[in-house]
Amino acid sequence: MAASLPILDDLPSGYFVDEGPQGILALHTDVARTFHEAGYGPESDGSIEPGDLSGRQPLLALDTEDERFVVRRFSHGGLLRWLTGARYSDPGRPFRELVLSASLRQAGIQTPQVVGARARMAPGWGWYIDLVTRRLEDATDLGFLLAQARAGELSGPRWRRLVGATGQLVRRLHRHGCRHADLTPTNIVLQKSADPEAEPSLWIIDLDQSDLFANLSKAERLGNLRRLHRHVARRDARLGTSLTGTDLMRFLVGYEKDRSMRHAIWRDVATAHRRRSLFHGLGWLAEAWFGKHEDPRDEVPRSQPLAAAQQGVNHSKEQPHE
Repeated sequence: MAASLPILDDLPSGYFVDEGPQGILALHTDVARTFHEAGYGPESDGSIEPGDLSGRQPLLALDTEDERFVVRRFSHGGLLRWLTGARYSDPGRPFRELVLSASLRQAGIQTPQVVGARARMAPGWGWYIDLVTRRLEDATDLGFLLAQARAGELSGPRWRRLVGATGQLVRRLHRHGCRHADLTPTNIVLQKSADPEAEPSLWIIDLDQSDLFANLSKAERLGNLRRLHRHVARRDARLGTSLTGTDLMRFLVGYEKDRSMRHAIWRDVATAHRRRSLFHGLGWLAEAWFGKHEDPRDEVPRSQPLAAAQQGVNHSKEQPHE
């Protein structure tokens, strides 16, 4: 079975492969004994239970004597959810994510350590696939922080540092050659610090289907930035302003030091957003029609007047100020 997964040859040191008749599991040696004791193997879930975290789908938890791990069970979103559910034709996806995660960590880019990746044959056809990571404690994703800024609950120096640090994180990601397949605020996470003056500790999560290149092309970089901006602008148009023009420029300063280049980046991102807003709007409408789950980040905070959320500010038309 391993011969059908060439990616297993690229696993970083410290991992080994455990195979069964119906499944393949890659585990870090640090957790091998505890996972075995918890009953998690190539074909068995052991003590997995519903967790208290959620991503695009609810996350599961695997408890051991010393630690609670996060289990992400892959499940299709959008229209594919109705056709294939949790079955995948490609069993190599979680193993590729493991390899990419290890590469980012080695480069000093913070992302939760992947300690396990698994593919199990599903009855009939396809594969069920999982990824197991160490839990990131005391963390909040950028989507919730934008909602706080929209409500006026997050501002001042702390907010300015966070916006700039987000640009720096994306710059480091791109300089390492990583194209994140779903670069949105929900996949950028801030780990809380007891020191309010500390530099923001930002993590990148959910690397599924992301790619690593020797040199990331300009088109790939701009595509990532457009996606991130589109996600923010979509919510701001419905719920109210989270990022001002000055905030947008602060992000760009973190991403690109050269003034002329960052202005060129903004022109490209804003122009592309205006041109494709109708196309993306139809896609979002289709997702809603086919039962996409509600995002708690979209809820209007109680401290924000309803009128402010109905103003429909669209930052694709606002010029950043420098």
